Amino acid sequence: FCEAGLMREITVDGSKSYFDTRIDDHPHFYWEDGGHLTDAPGDRLKIVDLPDAPDGTEISSVDVVIRLRRS
Repeated sequence: FCEAGLMREITVDGSKSYFDTRIDDHPHFYWEDGGHLTDAPGDRLKIVDLPDAPDGTEISSVDVVIRLRRS
């Protein structure tokens, strides 16, 4: 489904993957206490400067996961 563009895989800390059927660019909240992922509002997120990709490569996407825990 990911290869067909029907969903995106979001990896959290290298050991957990989540699958999102919303395929537009948007950030996510990762709720550490409950171990779940939700969409975060992207209207205030601004990525203004990325490092250059190494020679012979290009940036294909940028994933933003904002980790939350209850205080």
